[in-house]
Amino acid sequence: MLKRILLLMSVVVLFSGCMSKQMLKEQITETIRENPQIVLDAMRESSIDMLAIVEQGIDEREKLKREEVFNAEIKNPYLPQIWAERPLLGNPDAPVTIVEYTDFLCPYCRKGAEVVTQLVKEHPDKYRLIFKHLPMHKNSRQLAIIFEAIAKLDQKKAYKFHDLAFKNQKALYEDKDGSVLGKIIADTGVDPNLLQKTLNSVDLQKYIKADEKEANEFKIDATPTFLINGVSVRGYLPADRFEAMVDMILDKSAAKTSAENPDGEVCEDCLNKM
Repeated sequence: MLKRILLLMSVVVLFSGCMSKQMLKEQITETIRENPQIVLDAMRESSIDMLAIVEQGIDEREKLKREEVFNAEIKNPYLPQIWAERPLLGNPDAPVTIVEYTDFLCPYCRKGAEVVTQLVKEHPDKYRLIFKHLPMHKNSRQLAIIFEAIAKLDQKKAYKFHDLAFKNQKALYEDKDGSVLGKIIADTGVDPNLLQKTLNSVDLQKYIKADEKEANEFKIDATPTFLINGVSVRGYLPADRFEAMVDMILDKSAAKTSAENPDGEVCEDCLNKM
């Protein structure tokens, strides 16, 4: 059937002579309009090829969309709130700030947390990691509040809870009687009496709600999502690809700064917003 279409087009071209491209296009369009079945038959005959073409088009469109979003965020990065009293990993004055919106019961959040935590451990002067909550599962909010409560007592113990919670994620998900959670809390070494008192702090709910509100304002609706100096990375990436993304963002941001500020002066107010 495809051969019939090609033959038909050849006939049209043959009799077109010196016909202009526009006239030829109109003639071909008219021919197809009068004989739509030959196109439908050809599509059925080459359905796999047609599907491959459609999928390629969708992939290209998604790629262009991601590039547009990336370039827009390089020009106007997000400015997440950095709380002085909330825990962070790494150097407070590091050149790269990673803000992580996550959920203790999300499997890809566990993988993403392993990547960014390891990056900070390997390059403590390069990164500072800010941990924020976007609870999407039934019991995630409770875990987020416990993390923040422990952080008020001891930030290192809070990140120990963070590591243990992700390590035991599957068991926590199935933890009907709270025994798994109880053991994790005990293993952090936090004083249970002090923790119980701290869990009543009004700040804890304030932090979680602020994180959720901020994520909503930034149109972040899935976990994990990372902001690297204000530029979003949505979803889990292996360590090598994550580092490559960091380097790309730094390069693009530096190029933007050079273009906007050829004299090399630094905007201190802009830096302080991060």
